[in-house]
Amino acid sequence: MSLRRKLRDSKLWILPIYLFLIVFVIFPLVRLFVDSFTTADIQLSALNEVALTTDLLEEKVKAGEMEDALAASHDIALLLDRSIDVVGHMIDALGRATFSQDELIARWQGAQDRVAEEAAVMAELQDDPVAALAQARKSKALVQEIVDLPRRAFSVEFFLDVFRDRLYMKALGNSLLLGLATVATTSVIGFAVAYLLVRYDFPGRKAYNFLATIPIVMPPLVGVLGFIFILGRGGTVNELFYQLADALEKSWPAVSNWLYDRLPFNFIYGWHGLLLVETCHLFPLITLNVVDSLSKIDASLEEAAESVGSVGFKRLFDVTIPLTIPGFVTGALLVFIGAFADFAAPMVVGLTNFIAPLAYMDIQQFTDRHLFKMGITVGAVMVLISVGLLLIAKRYISLKDYTTLSYKAVERKPLRGGKQAWAHVFLILLLLISYTPYLGVGLASFARSWSMSPLPTSWTLAHYEKILLYAPGYIINTFQFCILAVLMCILIGLPVAWVMARTDMRSRGALDILTTLVLALPGTALGIAYIRAFNMPILFSTPLANIWIIIPIVLAVRRLPYTVRSSYGSLLVVHRSMEEAAQSVGAGGLKTFKDVTFPLIWKGLLAGALFSFMTSIQESAATLLLAIPGWETMTVGIFTFYTGGTHGDAAALGFILIVVGVITLFIMDRLTSATTSGGLFG
Repeated sequence: MSLRRKLRDSKLWILPIYLFLIVFVIFPLVRLFVDSFTTADIQLSALNEVALTTDLLEEKVKAGEMEDALAASHDIALLLDRSIDVVGHMIDALGRATFSQDELIARWQGAQDRVAEEAAVMAELQDDPVAALAQARKSKALVQEIVDLPRRAFSVEFFLDVFRDRLYMKALGNSLLLGLATVATTSVIGFAVAYLLVRYDFPGRKAYNFLATIPIVMPPLVGVLGFIFILGRGGTVNELFYQLADALEKSWPAVSNWLYDRLPFNFIYGWHGLLLVETCHLFPLITLNVVDSLSKIDASLEEAAESVGSVGFKRLFDVTIPLTIPGFVTGALLVFIGAFADFAAPMVVGLTNFIAPLAYMDIQQFTDRHLFKMGITVGAVMVLISVGLLLIAKRYISLKDYTTLSYKAVERKPLRGGKQAWAHVFLILLLLISYTPYLGVGLASFARSWSMSPLPTSWTLAHYEKILLYAPGYIINTFQFCILAVLMCILIGLPVAWVMARTDMRSRGALDILTTLVLALPGTALGIAYIRAFNMPILFSTPLANIWIIIPIVLAVRRLPYTVRSSYGSLLVVHRSMEEAAQSVGAGGLKTFKDVTFPLIWKGLLAGALFSFMTSIQESAATLLLAIPGWETMTVGIFTFYTGGTHGDAAALGFILIVVGVITLFIMDRLTSATTSGGLFG
C-alpha cells in the first residue's frame, strides 16, 4: 500500500502528457526556427546530375553507341562547370554565418578547386568517350564526396532574408491588413449581434441565437466556393442582371445599355470578396466571446453610470464595451489569426500575394530550394507574429481588473415597434448574406447543368454518387482522423485541465501557456513545422510525415485548447469538497473521479470535444500541406476537385461537410449553450 501511495503521489501519469506536448508542439516549432536561422538549402542538382550522367555515359560506351556517349561526355563537362558556381553559392552562404566557418569554408573552397580541375580535364577529353568515362568516374566520386560535406551554419541573416524581399514584405503587409480589416468588420457585426441577443427580448431571439453561430462551421474554402456560385461573374446574381438588361432593352434602352457595358459585376474576385468571405465566416467568434462577457457584467455598474448621466451610446462606450474587453480580445485574436493564416480562400479568388499562399506554394514545389527555405522562414515569421499578438493581448488584459464584487444578471428589455423591426431587418439581412454560400454550395452539388442561367437548368445526384460510391475515402478519412483527434484531445486535454484546476504542481503555468500558445499557431505554419520536424525516420523506418497518423496528431494539437478550456471550466464549477467527501470514506483517486467528478463534468467535456470535432473537419491549412496520397480529407478533396475543374464534386463534398458541422453544432447547443462559451483566456 505504501508503494502504491508513493506511485499515486508521484503523479507519473502526467509524464506521457508532457512527452506528447514536447514531441508534437515544442519540437516542431524549435525545428522550424532552427531551419529558419540556418544556411539556405543550396540547390545541388548539378552535382547530383554529374553522377547520373556518368552512369548514362557508361551504359552508352558498353553498348557501343559512341555518338550518344560523346553527347553524355559533353553534358558532364557542362554540369561540372555549373557545379563550380553551385559550390561558390555554398561558400558565399557559409560566409554569412554568425559564427566563424573558416574550416568548413576551406573544405568547400578546396572542393571547388577540384571540381574546376575535373571540368578542365573533361573538356579536353570530348573526342575520346572511353577516356572521358574513366575521368567521369573520378568526377562522380568527387561530387558524391562534396554532396556529403556539411552545409549548415547559423545566422540571423538567413532569417532576415525574407524581410529583404519586396514580394514577401508586400504579401506580409497584405495579410496583416486583411487580418486587421477582418477584425474591424467582425467586431462591429459580432458586437451588435451579441448586444441584441443579451440585452433585448424579441420574437425569434432564441432562434437567432443558434442561427448566428452556424456560419462558424463552414471553412472559408467552402464559403468562397459558395459565394462564387452565387456572386461570381457567371453566378446567379449576375445572370439575373443579364435577364434584367434583356427585359429593359425595349422600354429602357439607356439603362439596358448601361448594364450591358458594366456586366458582369465583380462581387467576389479581389480584396472586397475575400474580406466578405472572412467576415461571414469569423464574426461568430466575436459574438460568442462578447456574449459571455456581456452576460457577466453586473447590472449595478450600468445603473450607476446612468445615475450620473451616462446614457445611451455614452454608457455603451464608457462602461459596457470596456467591461467586455477580455472576451472581445479573445475573439479578435482568433479572428485575426484565422484571416491572417488562411491561404485557400485567397488562392480561390485569385489573390496569391498573401503570406500564407506564398508559404504554401514555396513548400509544395521541390525545384527551387531557395524558395523552399523561404517558405520555412515565412512559417516561422507567421508563428512569431501570432504568438506576439497573443502575448500582447494577455498583457493588455492583465493590466486591468475586470472582476466585480457581486453579480446580478442584466434584465433583458423588450423590443417593440420600430426598434424590433430594425433588429429583425439587421439579423435577417446578416443571416441571408452569411448563408449565401450554403445556398450556392447546395445548388451546385445537385446541378447537372448550370451555365448562363440564374439557377441550374437540370438536376442530378451524380456528384453525390461519385463521392459516396467511387471516392468515399475523403469522408471516411475525415471521420476517422477527426474521431482519433478528438480521442487524443480528451486523453490529453482532461489530464491537463485536471493539473491546472486540481493540483499545486509547478508546471501548471507552463501547461496553461503551452495550450494557449497552440491556440495562436497558424495552421500553415504548424503544417510546415511538421514537415520539417518529421521528414526523417526516427522510431520507424518511414518518416512520420509520410504516415497517415500525422494528420490526426496535428488535428489534435490544433484543437487541444478547446477541450482543455471546456474541461477546466467544468472542473472549476465542481467544488473540491465533493471529491474530498468521497475520499474521506475510502474512495481512491480514480474511483472518486469516476463516481463523483466525471458525472458532473461530462457535458462540458463533451461540448469541448464536439467543438474540437466540428473545427477539425473544416481544417484545411495543415491537412493540405500534410496530405498523403490515399489518405486525403474532405477539405483536401474540395480543393483538389475545384482546382481540377469538377466544381459539382467539390460542392457535394462541401455540402456534406456543412451538414456534418451543423449537426455537431446542434448537438453541442443542446448539451450546453454554445452562445455562452467562456472566453479562452479564462
